[in-house]
Amino acid sequence: MEHQTHFGKKFYQDKQKGYWISTTEPRIRAHVWVWKSIHGNIPKGYHIHHRDENKSNNSIENLELIHSSRHLSIHSSKPENKERARKRAEKIRPLTKEWHRSKEGRKWHSEHAIRCNFGNGEYFDYKCFECKKPYRSKVKAENRSKFCCNACKSRWRRKMGFDEIDKICPVCNKNYRSNKYSRSKTCGKTCGQILKDKID
Repeated sequence: MEHQTHFGKKFYQDKQKGYWISTTEPRIRAHVWVWKSIHGNIPKGYHIHHRDENKSNNSIENLELIHSSRHLSIHSSKPENKERARKRAEKIRPLTKEWHRSKEGRKWHSEHAIRCNFGNGEYFDYKCFECKKPYRSKVKAENRSKFCCNACKSRWRRKMGFDEIDKICPVCNKNYRSNKYSRSKTCGKTCGQILKDKID
């Protein structure tokens, strides 16, 4: 069996998922072990991503720390993953409808409305995740209210890179990352001016 060794640990490849797993307890994936061995613990809510998406390339140069939401969006945007998710959704959708209409489902919705404080008009004090200013909201559920306004929410999402996607510049044909809501059509000002001149 083929193995990899990183910072004193031996790893074998999980043939089903492709990741390299330590041969000794506690089990840990090679890319996570390499990152932690060099940079320390991984902050909560973040993942280690293979830049070239090759799970066998666990060199530190190929690894990057990114937020879990961005990591999931990168992998879920692949055509094969989208198709897998679509088929799974088609399979479970009838089951979820049935559950929501059941006595158990109706009871859960009723209790959820009470937990989330829907409709009683009472306000609760919070501090905005982005601007750090205090604000009030009727939402009581933990982690349901994080921002004082949509502008702060959008600013925070841009900083975290949640809405960044890969694009191809129509002028130079280079790959670049940009916010999916951005009106920009090129990788930068130079290519933007070239495209504008062509249109004019």
